[in-house]
Amino acid sequence: MDRRRRGSTRAIAFVRAAATGAALVAALAACDSGSGGAEDSAPDPARLVGKTYVSDNATDTKVPGGGPFVLSFGTENRISANAGCNGHGGTVEFDGDTLTTGPLMGTMMACPPPRDTADKWVSDLFDSPLTWSLEGRTLTLSRGDLEVRLDQRVDRAVAGTNWRVKSLIAANGVTTSRVLDEIAPTVTIGAEGTLRGFTGCNRMTGEATVTGTRPTQKVMFGPIATTRKACPGEAGDIERSVLAVLSGEATATVDGDRMRLTNVADPSIGLELTVSRESGGK
Repeated sequence: MDRRRRGSTRAIAFVRAAATGAALVAALAACDSGSGGAEDSAPDPARLVGKTYVSDNATDTKVPGGGPFVLSFGTENRISANAGCNGHGGTVEFDGDTLTTGPLMGTMMACPPPRDTADKWVSDLFDSPLTWSLEGRTLTLSRGDLEVRLDQRVDRAVAGTNWRVKSLIAANGVTTSRVLDEIAPTVTIGAEGTLRGFTGCNRMTGEATVTGTRPTQKVMFGPIATTRKACPGEAGDIERSVLAVLSGEATATVDGDRMRLTNVADPSIGLELTVSRESGGK
C-alpha cells in the first residue's frame, strides 16, 4: 500500500470516529434533557402503593391531640388517613406532583378533647389539592404555608416494643375515653419471655412468649402479678379489661406502630395498642 492510500484510510477512520463521538454526545444530551428531567418533575405515584406513612415530630405538633397522622395508599387509587381519632378512606388522583382526594368517609367514634377536632384537621388537609414529593422514605405534602412530613412506616416487633393501650375491644364495640388516655396502660413483652407493664392503676409483671411469624403472631401469657393499689371507678374497669385480655393465649396483629391483641379463649375482647413514647410501666 502506498503512502497516499494509507493517508486516505487514516482520514476516513478519523471522520468516522468523529461522527460516532458526535452522535454519542447528542444521545447523552437528549437523555439529560428528556427522560431524566421528566422523572424529576413528575414523581411516580406507583411508588406509594401498598405503603403507610407516619407523621414526624414536627407534623405531630400541628395535629390536635399530637397525632400521629397515619396515611396509607392502597390499590385502585384508594387512600386512608387517621390523625388520632376516626379513620377516613376514599379515592385519590394524581396529576404530576399534585394529589387530590375525593370525598373521604370516616368512622363515627367519639374521641375526647383535644382529639375531638383531629377529624376536622384531616378534612381541612384534603379539602384542596396538595403538592407531594417523595425523597427516600420521606413523603411531603404541602399547600401554601402548610407542610406535612411523614416517614414510611416499618412494622414494630411484638416483643421488645413498649406498647400503650389506646382502645378497649369488647362485644359491644371499640371504646376509648379521657380516663384511658390519662392513665395510659402499657404492655412490654421482653425478648427473653418476660412481661411488664401498667394496668392503668397497678404495675404488673409476668411471663409472655411470642410465637409465629409476622404480621400475625401468638402470645402466651403466664400468671400475672400486680401491685395492690385500690382502683376505683373507671380505672378499675380498665384494669380488669386489660388483665382479661392478657389471660392465656392472645393473637397479636401488628400494623406499623399499632398492634391489636385479641384473646383466643374469648375473641370478643381485646386491646388496640400503639407505640409508647415513654418507657413501659409506671
